[in-house]
Amino acid sequence: MTFTLFGRWQIRVLLLATVGLLLTVLMVVKSSPAIAGQTLLTFIYLGLFGLVWDFGYHQSQRWRWDGDWNGLLQFGGAVWEGLFLITIVKTIGLPGIDRASFNIPGFIGFYTSFSLLSAIVTHSLLRIFSPYSRFNGGQWF
Repeated sequence: MTFTLFGRWQIRVLLLATVGLLLTVLMVVKSSPAIAGQTLLTFIYLGLFGLVWDFGYHQSQRWRWDGDWNGLLQFGGAVWEGLFLITIVKTIGLPGIDRASFNIPGFIGFYTSFSLLSAIVTHSLLRIFSPYSRFNGGQWF
């Protein structure tokens, strides 16, 4: 990943605004209006919670000898984020998302697709189009 919190946020927002938004729009086009609204809200909550989780990820990244996360730890973070959101929606609930009609298999499919596409983009396209971003702690600005 990246060595600065601001760099992590930039990459997360970039992936949400490109890969995540494209995937969400594709899911929304194929679904009913009620499910489309919940899908968009779920996408927004993933982004908001993700920005908060990055504080913890950034702190735990400092304990690693190379100051970086490998792919397996990134996968573990993605699994944690998905399970956390499912648990919150089903137990406490989130505004705009109906607890009773929240489709867990649909969310798992959506989130798995998003996580895999994000990993592919992070480990391929970002390194091709921005090969020196790692020298600035992942910050582009």
